[in-house]
Amino acid sequence: MNMPGAGELQIYSVVEHGPDGGVCVVRCVGGVLRPRQVYAARGLTGTVRLDRVEKYGRPVEFIDPPHSALIHLSGGVLDQLRYGDVLVALPDGTGLA
Repeated sequence: MNMPGAGELQIYSVVEHGPDGGVCVVRCVGGVLRPRQVYAARGLTGTVRLDRVEKYGRPVEFIDPPHSALIHLSGGVLDQLRYGDVLVALPDGTGLA
């Protein structure tokens, strides 16, 4: 699933989640995390889209390893995410499942 430069994030905590998305604290563990990327993980029955990245309460264009951030995700699978889960960005053009 991994490709060169693909963003990889590790879940630290799920701050809030609802039927259409939520907010997580994550750490970038590979590549670069950018808004509009779509992510999947082993065992996850769907995908999530990264809508917004925040550092110190302000939006940023990206984060890279080993930085952490608060991220806003869309997709109805946030209730499946747990501490330590690693999500990998899918190739461009991959939409939400």
